[in-house]
Amino acid sequence: MVVQAQINNLLIVRFPVFIFLFILIGCGPKKSSIDFPNSYSDIVIKKSISNDKIDYENLNYIDFSNLILSSTANLEYNNNNYGFDLNLRFSKGNKMLVSGSLILPIFKVLIERDKVSGYQKVDRTFFEANFSDIRSKLGVELNYSEIENLFLGNPILDLKSSKGFKIYKNDANMLIYNIDIDNVGYNMIFDSKSNKLLGQEITQLESKRYIKIFYNSFQKLNDFDLPCLVSIIINDGKNLIKLTISTRSKEVSNQISFPFKIPANYRKTQFWFIKEK
Repeated sequence: MVVQAQINNLLIVRFPVFIFLFILIGCGPKKSSIDFPNSYSDIVIKKSISNDKIDYENLNYIDFSNLILSSTANLEYNNNNYGFDLNLRFSKGNKMLVSGSLILPIFKVLIERDKVSGYQKVDRTFFEANFSDIRSKLGVELNYSEIENLFLGNPILDLKSSKGFKIYKNDANMLIYNIDIDNVGYNMIFDSKSNKLLGQEITQLESKRYIKIFYNSFQKLNDFDLPCLVSIIINDGKNLIKLTISTRSKEVSNQISFPFKIPANYRKTQFWFIKEK
């Protein structure tokens, strides 16, 4: 049971990408000008054990009360390219609203602490799923905080509370925190000088399926540096999926709205794994 639970953890960071797949497949491909940036994956290969550690107290942890990000996104999936504008609204640890548009609005997804809801205007459909439904059908211990950390560039694992990390340093003086848990390998890649998280990798060690997330083009926002280019690579054994989110503007506010209402005439549809009862 423990081994299976850890293998299923790989699905946690796939979740936001499949939200986009669910909505965009019916919208038709649109070419995007966003180039997938160079990653740190190549320079992670050569590494040696290090006694250095990240300065936990000064870690570039993205902290806020409310946050708005306006971005462009590009999704590459099965040789198709989907480009769209993206607006993300965060209430720290509480809820997140993802809105996509192609000149006109095309979809909205509201992620809350206990459920996920969304609708798209192309074919007038909506979905609703509780995290408890996800856990019961897939065995995935999914929660809101893990999705939030993925988008914003905070570590997936708690560096202070988790024991058993091996710390490596590569040729570029980046520190790699590594831990293997029941056939799942985790790497978190940090800039040792700035204490910024530059990348995260989760790999199923036997099947070689993996997720790689990279954070680039940091810009100062209050007391932290926000990554304005987030790149996600997923190899699920059958498909290679790339999602790039480029933030154009940002705002932190004490009061923001989360406009979300499923239209009354929309038809409920199956989410990617939830079967209708």
